[in-house]
Amino acid sequence: MSESTLPTTESVDPEVRVRIRRGIEDVLPRVLGVELADIPANACFFDDYGLTSSGIVELVLDIEETLAIQVDVEHLAIDDIRTIDSLTDYVVGHYADED
Repeated sequence: MSESTLPTTESVDPEVRVRIRRGIEDVLPRVLGVELADIPANACFFDDYGLTSSGIVELVLDIEETLAIQVDVEHLAIDDIRTIDSLTDYVVGHYADED
């Protein structure tokens, strides 16, 4: 997957962003092993939910499977996975549909 074929957050259909956000919200409780009534956009995965680095890997893999996409994790940084908003932004800008 080349950098030029990746969508940018500005060029992504808002419905795609909503689908990715909902996918993350659906997967997160399974990865954490707890029910979440509401997930604030600025909640920190590490501080608020105790997610570990291995949990992040599981979260990204589950997102890929649930949404039938591939996420380019080559440039993934800690700030990209700190909150649901930052992870949504990253996935929106670094995914490709599975073919």
